Amino acid sequence: MTTVLRMGFLVFGIASGLLSGGVAAADGREADGREADLGHHGQAVYEGGRLDVRLRTWNHGPVSLDSAAVRVSFSVPVTGTLPPACIRQAPSALVCETGALPAGSVGARPLALALRVGGAPDEVVVEVRTVRMGAADVSSGTRDLNPDNDRRRVLALDTGDPYYF
Repeated sequence: MTTVLRMGFLVFGIASGLLSGGVAAADGREADGREADLGHHGQAVYEGGRLDVRLRTWNHGPVSLDSAAVRVSFSVPVTGTLPPACIRQAPSALVCETGALPAGSVGARPLALALRVGGAPDEVVVEVRTVRMGAADVSSGTRDLNPDNDRRRVLALDTGDPYYF
């Protein structure tokens, strides 16, 4: 009898999820249909104390976002004038707004950082990750059920060569 009850609850649970539009994530969480899969791609060029980072954020959808925030951190402190979309979170970390991200497309404006690195290290590690999806109001409830592609890490050697991520 208990096996029949368990099967009944399992079937009921699956049917309820399908009828309510719910989508189960790989880890068993249920999404409410507000999913935006973000991915970050770009390049870092480091030479003679100058670090240039170019970044584009893609929204693979299915939900469009009015904005998102990305954290760009470095293995060393950086200085320089920041674009209006960015604020300094720490000597080696910035948080930048992406602007609108329509579903299935790239953000309208790329992020371009022209920074200086003190101390002349031979290499700089640049890390990029999403820190917020949707408006600053966290009640938007949009989730990224595939967060692995919104975290990037690249090692830029002091060669002047572009290193892609």
